[in-house]
Amino acid sequence: MGSTQPKHPGEYWGHVAPADGQPGMAMDWPVDCQPAMDAAVRHVERWFDEQGYSSNLWAAFFAGRSEQESYTQRVAYEAAFFWRVQQRLMGTAASAVLHA
Repeated sequence: MGSTQPKHPGEYWGHVAPADGQPGMAMDWPVDCQPAMDAAVRHVERWFDEQGYSSNLWAAFFAGRSEQESYTQRVAYEAAFFWRVQQRLMGTAASAVLHA
């Protein structure tokens, strides 16, 4: 996931952990956006864990996004949310190929 420090002073690493056999993501942000990224992953995981997907994924996305205070935090939330969805989609696709 790159070096252990962001490229510029005053920036922070934000990350999404590896999941579903797919790599994680690390990005440097101008503010500490890790709480926003963690919230995004929690919203996606909660949606994955629902039996029968009783709610809409877009609703989970917008509800969590609207909780973020700054533009940068909203963008970090978006990146983490869609990265986690992509991890599941890619992991499921890879699993399907292996079992075909």
